[in-house]
Amino acid sequence: MNKVLMTSLLALAAHQALAIEQAETTLAPEGLYVGGGLSYNDLDFGSIANGANNETAMGLQAFAGLPIANSIEGFDTFAEVGFFRTSSFDFGPGNKEKVIGVSGSIVLQKDLNEVDPNLYGLARIGLELGDDDGILMGIGAGYRITPKVEIRAEFVNKDLISSYQANALFRF
Repeated sequence: MNKVLMTSLLALAAHQALAIEQAETTLAPEGLYVGGGLSYNDLDFGSIANGANNETAMGLQAFAGLPIANSIEGFDTFAEVGFFRTSSFDFGPGNKEKVIGVSGSIVLQKDLNEVDPNLYGLARIGLELGDDDGILMGIGAGYRITPKVEIRAEFVNKDLISSYQANALFRF
């Protein structure tokens, strides 16, 4: 009886794994990736209030992207949307504010095979809407841990915030 039960459970598990794999390929658009991470954010408060010091806060971001066609040889291009949120910046007693925003950007990615076949450089330009409206630009590097899992380190400069980010992403 135990052998029949074990065989049935293994068959069911294999069937579910196959169903999940097929669902991923049919539900997720080709090349879709999602990710998120932590950031260290430096707010240029001096540009808002004369004589004020810069303030810093940790943050979180989540993003998703899709490949888009380009004619630039050796580069991959992605359209990416994201959500960004910081912890509170401290502007004095009783005056703490979080920064929240959504963004859209174009990401250019180039493999750095000369250094390591899993390493790539990236650059981005986009627009953020929210508490720090404006153009954003960034540069960074990524590393493919597996064909589906990557890590990235980026510097992203926004209107008032400079953000140092560590992200992980999963490709479907």
